[in-house]
Amino acid sequence: MGNLKAGAAKIDITPPLGCDMAGYAGRNSGSETIADALYAKALVFDDGDTQAAIITNDLIGVEAVYVNQVRHAVEGATGIPAGNVMISCSHTHFGPEVHASRATSPENPKNRIYANMLLQQLATVTQLAQQQLQPARVGASTGIADQVCYNRHTIRPDGSAQTSYRLPDPNSDLTFGPYDSAARVLRVDSAMGELAASLIHFACHPVTTTDRMYTISADYPGYAMEMVEQGEGGICLFGLGCAGNIVPIQREGSYPRMIGRTIGGEAIKILQWIETSADAEVRIAHQKHSLTLKETIDGRTTETVDIQCIAVGSIYFVGLPGEIFVEIGFDIVERAQQENLFIMSMTNGSVGYIPIEIAYKQGGYESNSSHFRPGCGEQIADVAVELLNQMV
Repeated sequence: MGNLKAGAAKIDITPPLGCDMAGYAGRNSGSETIADALYAKALVFDDGDTQAAIITNDLIGVEAVYVNQVRHAVEGATGIPAGNVMISCSHTHFGPEVHASRATSPENPKNRIYANMLLQQLATVTQLAQQQLQPARVGASTGIADQVCYNRHTIRPDGSAQTSYRLPDPNSDLTFGPYDSAARVLRVDSAMGELAASLIHFACHPVTTTDRMYTISADYPGYAMEMVEQGEGGICLFGLGCAGNIVPIQREGSYPRMIGRTIGGEAIKILQWIETSADAEVRIAHQKHSLTLKETIDGRTTETVDIQCIAVGSIYFVGLPGEIFVEIGFDIVERAQQENLFIMSMTNGSVGYIPIEIAYKQGGYESNSSHFRPGCGEQIADVAVELLNQMV
C-alpha cells in the first residue's frame, strides 16, 4: 500500500439575486441580498485501482434524480464511475431552491437556469479536484463542540411531543432528547505534510440566519469551513450529521458566526493532533432499499433510496438521503463499532424527515410531516450497519 492520492477543489455556486429560496414555506419573493458565497467542494481519492469522489454543497438538498444526473456528468468528465460519487448537502435554509418540482416555475426561470448550470459546476469542481491528485495521507479524529445545539423533539409530561423551535426554559416540564456534540474531522495531507483538505462533520440544522430570511448564506457551516481554510489552509468541506431533530441553541444576529467559529475552532484543535497514513485502500458499496410511504404518492406506495458507503482505509463515509433523527445515527455508530465514521445525512437524495419509530406515537412536526411509515428509520440503520460490516 502507500499509493493513496487525493485532490480537492472548490467552486462558487452562489445563485443570482431574485432566485426562489428553499427551507421556509413562508417566503413570498426571491432572494434580495447575499451575506456570503455558496460553494461546491470536491474531494477525490485514488488508491491506484479505484477512484471515488465526495462532493459537498452549500445547498438545502438535491433529489435522487438530480444526483443521478450529476453522477453521470461527473463520470463523463472524469472517468470516475457514477456509483463512486457521493453528493452531499449542508442543508442550509438560505440557499436556492433546486428541487425540480419547485425550481421550474415559469414565473421565475432563474432557478431552472441555475439548476442546469449547477450540474456542470459540480462536474467541473470534480474535474478540478481530480487534476490536483497528488500523493496523500489521511487520518481522522473526533472532538466536542458542546452547548451549540439541542433536540427540538421535546416531550411533555403526558408523553406527547412538543416541537420546540426555540430553546425552551430549562426549568420547564419538558424532557429533552439527546443531541450529538461530536465534531468529527477528516485530515488529508500532502506528501510534504501540509494540509491539502479537511472535512468537518457536525449534526445541527443550519437555520441560524432567520433574521435575514431573504439573504443567501451558507449559514454556520460556511463560517466553520472559512475559519479552517483561513487558519490552516487547504480546502475544507462540511458534512451534515444526523440532524433531523437537532437545531441551534440560539439563532440570528451574531449566532451564525459564533456557532460556526465554535465548531471551526474545535476542528482546528483536532487537526493539530490527527495522525495520517498513506496506507488506505478505497472501497465503495451501495444498497438500494424501499421505504414504505404513509400514503400513495404519484401512484407509488414505496420510495427507493440509495444508501452508499465510501471507505478510505479505516475511515468510513455513509450517505443517507434525508433528514435523519439523531438517535438513528447513534444506533449506527453503536452497532458499527468503527472509530472514524462519518454518517452524512442529506446525501444522494432529499426525501424529507426520517424519525425514529416512537416519534410517530409522540407526534411533533417531523413525524407528522414525514412521508414514511414508522420503522423506516430503523430499517435505514440496519442497511447502513450491514454495508459497513461488508466493508470491514
